[in-house]
Amino acid sequence: MAQLFFLLQFGQRRAVIMIVTRLIPNSLSRKQTNAVIRDICRSINYESLDKVVARITSTGFVCSGWASLPRWIDIAELRMADNELILSLSTKFDMDFDEVNKLANGLAAQLTDLFNYKTQFFPQKVFCIGWPKTGTTSITQALRILGLFSWHFSPWVIGCSSFSSDVSKVSLNFDSIAEYDALADLPICVLFRELDMSFPGSKFIFTTRPVESWINSAISDIENSIDRTGSMHAAVRWAYGINSIDREVFINRYTLHQKLVSEYFSGRSDILFIDLNEENPWQRLCGFLNLPIPDEPFPFLNRRK
Repeated sequence: MAQLFFLLQFGQRRAVIMIVTRLIPNSLSRKQTNAVIRDICRSINYESLDKVVARITSTGFVCSGWASLPRWIDIAELRMADNELILSLSTKFDMDFDEVNKLANGLAAQLTDLFNYKTQFFPQKVFCIGWPKTGTTSITQALRILGLFSWHFSPWVIGCSSFSSDVSKVSLNFDSIAEYDALADLPICVLFRELDMSFPGSKFIFTTRPVESWINSAISDIENSIDRTGSMHAAVRWAYGINSIDREVFINRYTLHQKLVSEYFSGRSDILFIDLNEENPWQRLCGFLNLPIPDEPFPFLNRRK
């Protein structure tokens, strides 16, 4: 890691601009790396309302105005270099050194999860069709540990490029997910019928959770999103059919999804129903995928405190 400081003189005021870098190990192929960089850019722009703040470059991406980063970050850049990537963050004025380093370390850890895992050939697509907040982030990371090239949350599949996209103009496009082995969360979970027809022979994983604990987690997550952006974002509005929080509507949609999936896959052996909190996740998941159980704990992520 490295830090560079530049002193600028503005009248009687001196400002310090800091550039912080981190090296991100990368175990993916060039094609896979390009796909992840593309979808990171899509995610950044999706979070940034109607503004295109991230763009792909010849070696990675660069962005200014990333909604998930503090306002004092001026430019964030990711560049490919041999078997690693270089993350660079440049700050605006007068920032605390420890605070900048803490942010850089956290972002580097998230990027490492996306790029630094060994993938292996898997003969089938795996679609995780559990509703959001049923462990979809955890199951995605578990599949990465098992060597499946995986992605979580892809609103562009239904044509939503930003939080404020018009969900009445949804159009399906599966081309952008074709290179992944496994996908999870919205809108994948809703499209299980279409995916089953478009990718015959796929496997499906349906994560479940008791409705009482699920609804509290779901509402908390959506409230946090509204606090950041000022509105319920497009993929959630599309999934629930409303543009505000309604506990009863949310519960009805959640239970309907369970019913529809159970009916559609009735009698089939290509789906795994699993509650990650009540069972041995590795044993059931690896048995379903016919893969060896890894020698590490199951990654329970995004649990509420």
